[in-house]
Amino acid sequence: MPFSPCSELSRQAERTSRTQLLGSLLIALLAPSLMFGSASDAPDSPSPAVDSSTKDAAVVKNPKKLDKYDIDHIGQRGIGHGFNLYSLKREHQLGENIAAALDRTTKIITDPIVNDYVNRLAQKIIRYSDAEIPFTVKVMDSGDIPRAYGLPGGFLYVDSALILSADGEAELATVLAHEIAHVAARHATRALSRREVCHIVDSVAYIAGPAGAGFADVGGIAGPLSVKKFDRDSEYEADLLGMEYAYAAGYDPQALLDALEKLHAIEVKKKADMTKIPGYRLVTHIPFHSKIANGLASYPQTEERIERLQSEIVTFLPTRKDYVVDTNEFEEVKSHLLASQVPQLRHHPGDEDNKGPVLRRSSDDNVEASSPLLRFPNLAFRPH
Repeated sequence: MPFSPCSELSRQAERTSRTQLLGSLLIALLAPSLMFGSASDAPDSPSPAVDSSTKDAAVVKNPKKLDKYDIDHIGQRGIGHGFNLYSLKREHQLGENIAAALDRTTKIITDPIVNDYVNRLAQKIIRYSDAEIPFTVKVMDSGDIPRAYGLPGGFLYVDSALILSADGEAELATVLAHEIAHVAARHATRALSRREVCHIVDSVAYIAGPAGAGFADVGGIAGPLSVKKFDRDSEYEADLLGMEYAYAAGYDPQALLDALEKLHAIEVKKKADMTKIPGYRLVTHIPFHSKIANGLASYPQTEERIERLQSEIVTFLPTRKDYVVDTNEFEEVKSHLLASQVPQLRHHPGDEDNKGPVLRRSSDDNVEASSPLLRFPNLAFRPH
């Protein structure tokens, strides 16, 4: 068949039309629920309430949200059942790979007293959570910054500094519950799924060429911003779920607020140090500086988290007379851990000429100091 400019243009128009249709269908099916959130998939940001009348109004206004966080149905609420490109098996493999890298670059504490206690505490909270997978719990020593990491697939890492900085077992329990909540809600792989969708939309826009200009920004601009919003909402949700899990296990939920207050104090100090940097104050005078910064942030402001939790305690947790705040076992383990980390004077073995003392750690002497921590985005409870 001889070449016909008109027929060729017609075929190009048809291909462009098909590409446009594919892109439009992809956006119509995926963008609203995956990137911009929906009631059934995106983490909810529960409405604040301060008294019974406000709570009743919230129930009438959004009963589904309160049903989702009904503490009497923990384990039956479908937490983490939203859109996810990762199967549970693939999610476990991802967490296993990250955990293996973390083991290679971090000093793991092998003290059976510390490990047994932390594992029993974590498993107790897991029993009162929405988690549908078993957990592997390890204690690490990565420095003086209190941290915990909940990796996808059920790998929980607790820094010894977190144990030493906690004022009572309830405070440690609520921080662990926060990380367990991230894993139970599958926040990591759900966020990764959204990022992959953004890349797909970008690819479709690229293939479509000029015809895809109308939706190119969905993956290029709106997509990443909506993923950051998902990350912030996930942090709010982990706060609420973690508070519920700790409460269900018998702990004082107020302890999570105490931990966040410590985090806020650290942030205030860091901000004060930042003001000493030349030019920092000029940046803060840019119009809408704080709103822009908050919109681009992957984590919400700690002050906002504290305010939400204060209202959510009233909304979602029934009043209880007695809570576990601290235990003798926690204090004993904390003292044991502290004693094991105090340098002790020892002599060089087999050195007859040198009788002087040498400073060594009292445990795990043969383990090399850890290298910088591998960080998995949006997973760590961040008191740093």
